[in-house]
Amino acid sequence: MRLPSEINAALEDYGLSVQLTNRMLDCVISDLAFWLDSGVDVRRIAINGAAGDFRRGDFADRILQRLESAGLPATVLQLEVTESVLVSQHVKNVDNTLRTLARAGVTIALDDFGTGYASLTHLKQFPVHTLKIDRSFIRRLDAERSEDDVIVSAVLDLARNLGISTVAEGIETPAQAAYLARKGCDVGQGYLFGRPMPAAQVGEMIEVWNAAAARSLIGSAAA
Repeated sequence: MRLPSEINAALEDYGLSVQLTNRMLDCVISDLAFWLDSGVDVRRIAINGAAGDFRRGDFADRILQRLESAGLPATVLQLEVTESVLVSQHVKNVDNTLRTLARAGVTIALDDFGTGYASLTHLKQFPVHTLKIDRSFIRRLDAERSEDDVIVSAVLDLARNLGISTVAEGIETPAQAAYLARKGCDVGQGYLFGRPMPAAQVGEMIEVWNAAAARSLIGSAAA
């Protein structure tokens, strides 16, 4: 088992990047089909797209063909791209791919927002449905009046005004979750709610986890 940071260099290699993504797609779609056939309400699963995936211009076909073969709607998938992908040398392929996937029903998320090189004009240029606020801004929200408070609030206001949903990455404490809930963040993601687990355990986790549990966590910090 390797953490993403330990294999990041492989994603810079075009050939390896495509092979890794294909393997990931096969595994994710297989798991999705299994969960849905088992009656597990998994809503939507997110996958990451690296710059190399957009080089050939067939990334959208690779995704949509697999979904069709598995009998799954495109709405069960979310594609996450970083800001660096939006400014890569294959920007035309990126634009065409994201628009094709968005038209099919795949949600497009801009990952690690605030840490890359994209300008705000990219939020108009590309079909972005979701902004994911990088964990580096969430980590210090427990500190009183930190600069990260201002940044997070600004991102949430920007997304709200543009009609884009928001996800806060790296939530680890009830206080962070409560702060983000007060600010109107749409979705929280982090170890506070769950850790990586084998696919076979997901169904049981979803069965016992519910919105009341999340409200209890947040309410205990806000009280």
